[in-house]
Amino acid sequence: MTPTATRLKARLDERRRWFANEWFFKWHFIGKEGPVSIDSFDGRGIHYGGIKFSGTARQVYWDSVVRGVRKEITDQFAWVDEQVRNYTAETALCAIDESAGLIASFTQSIRREAVAKDRILRGDGITFPTENDAGHWYDTDAESIFKQAEALKRAIPLAATPSVPVEVRSLSKQASALWHDNQWWLGPLAFLVGLAGLLPLVF
Repeated sequence: MTPTATRLKARLDERRRWFANEWFFKWHFIGKEGPVSIDSFDGRGIHYGGIKFSGTARQVYWDSVVRGVRKEITDQFAWVDEQVRNYTAETALCAIDESAGLIASFTQSIRREAVAKDRILRGDGITFPTENDAGHWYDTDAESIFKQAEALKRAIPLAATPSVPVEVRSLSKQASALWHDNQWWLGPLAFLVGLAGLLPLVF
């Protein structure tokens, strides 16, 4: 695993814990007397108190969690983009592929958590209805995430250029320097060698 993917895994684990311990957890308190503030991922925020988890409140829950997942996908890919800019082409492409897999796994875990929490919130503490995924998850599935990864790979400046081994670059520079420093005699020598090769053809 590339260093970028390793760090991204830690970032996503932290975000997963935040969703579980902060965002989803707060929805248990919307039926209490005092209002609870929940991130809506659009800058406005959600403020509920003394209401039941149904109707509009449930719709806001699903709209918000899907919006939050989309935001995470965008934010994490932006972070990956910054990290791989100084990599060689080969390492950058590998890091992006690994990161796409981690992001896809993260989004699926949040989706599963959203479905499970929705079922609990619709229950009465003793009995619970069947699971019902009411989110509109387009552009968050694994296929869409890997398409974004491919777009990022095409945007990397070195993505289309195969990385050249250090030894090859070093030899090329040495040869260029040798010619530059000695062309005053290498040029005439090359001419004489070529002329010597033509003499048998003439005679």
